[in-house]
Amino acid sequence: MPSVSDWLPPTVVGVTFLTLALLKVYGFHMGVVGGGGKPALCRLLGRCPSWSPMVNNIMVAFFFVLGAGNLVVAALAFWAR
Repeated sequence: MPSVSDWLPPTVVGVTFLTLALLKVYGFHMGVVGGGGKPALCRLLGRCPSWSPMVNNIMVAFFFVLGAGNLVVAALAFWAR
């Protein structure tokens, strides 16, 4: 069994960023607009109104790549031994 320190940190980071990306996609689908002065949930789910749509999409793609990449690293660390 691999050490917990080998697979737990990338798993936590991967799940966190993948969850953020999925929440953003859900917010985009529902048309939530975030920004300053809004409740925390709207800020979490919504698009940033001061950014262009392309930058919003790039940020979501970055969250997906970061989350999925860390989950791959965690899986490799867990099953490599």
